[in-house]
Amino acid sequence: MAKKKRGKRQSKGDEALEEALISLDRSRGPLFLENRDDPKRNETRPAHCCERPVNKMRISELEAIDIARAFHEKPHLNGKADEVLERLGQAIHFLRDNRRPQAFDCPLLEDGQCMVHKVAKPIECLAYETVEDKISREGKRSIERRDQLNESLFGSEWDYRVIPFMLIRYLLDEEGAAIGSCGSTLRKSLQRNDRSAQER
Repeated sequence: MAKKKRGKRQSKGDEALEEALISLDRSRGPLFLENRDDPKRNETRPAHCCERPVNKMRISELEAIDIARAFHEKPHLNGKADEVLERLGQAIHFLRDNRRPQAFDCPLLEDGQCMVHKVAKPIECLAYETVEDKISREGKRSIERRDQLNESLFGSEWDYRVIPFMLIRYLLDEEGAAIGSCGSTLRKSLQRNDRSAQER
């Protein structure tokens, strides 16, 4: 996929989007720790949780942008966007384009693993406790933060849909919001810059 060449100047909208992506990525941290530290939970969801009839995960616009950026940027995802787009196309035939939960096979699942697990994993995928069939307490906080970030960027009418419908909008975007660094890269870059500034 061709990337749009950007000038050195960023608009306020670009800056706000990047700040939101960094904050979204930071919201994942406590969930990774919670999953790792709780003996009843796995750090990753079992693959069957990402397939129909169990999987009904929905994502926000900001999460879809983050995932699409990861596919444009991350080496381990290089060349895999077309495969995911094909799976998205297949999934959409069985879904309605609305905000309701609907069962589908996650197009981000490859060989039983989430393709974006460490770089752009949807918040609800991390927050959901499969053993107890509920959203964790820390997960509720992260979801609330995700919702606030979406509202700050897109207004009160921000969108939230099953992964295939939301992701296809941004994975096909070769010039807009989906071009740039994903939240995990932006956060790490910010941390490096902060360390460099402290060492001066």
